[in-house]
Amino acid sequence: MQATLERQQATDRELVQRCFAKIAEDLSMLLDRPLTCGAVEVARARQRVAGEKVVHVAFRLGVTIDGTLRHGALLVPLPEAIAMACYLMMMADDVVVARRKDRDLERATKDALLEVGNLIGGSFDCAIRELFPRRTATRSEGCQGLKVGFAPAFPREADEEHVVARAALTLHGFPAFDAWLMLPSIAENESDAVSP
Repeated sequence: MQATLERQQATDRELVQRCFAKIAEDLSMLLDRPLTCGAVEVARARQRVAGEKVVHVAFRLGVTIDGTLRHGALLVPLPEAIAMACYLMMMADDVVVARRKDRDLERATKDALLEVGNLIGGSFDCAIRELFPRRTATRSEGCQGLKVGFAPAFPREADEEHVVARAALTLHGFPAFDAWLMLPSIAENESDAVSP
């Protein structure tokens, strides 16, 4: 029992670290600004997590596991999500600094946020498939603005367990921020081959 729990925890940590590493790699390239990942905390929870202190954007994810669609999300504070969208639109640093204070987003920024969500979905798909080949597929399910203390809305069973993680991310020269990740738990299968 203890060995199974330790193996599950190791797999969860590996999954989360691969996801954040792939997001950092892909977005750094596509935004033409460095996105780095610091400390990561990983646990399992039955409750959805909510953003703290500021409005967040939930980049929602659809994860198909062994043919069954389940759901998760990456929560990013609104100023950082706006900065990502602005850099995707190739705006200059001084413009991005000013735009990070926006609360009412125009259509172009909303469209860019959806594109950031698509990029994040692709990064997750690649990272998760490395650990669970032939068993999973991940796609973006759009964005959702979240008031302070609100969790993202997506279908789930009442007792469904998620892998929940918090990572310290830094975008370009801006202060570090916490990003929250919820992914459906993926049961081990004898066909899974975890790369070293």
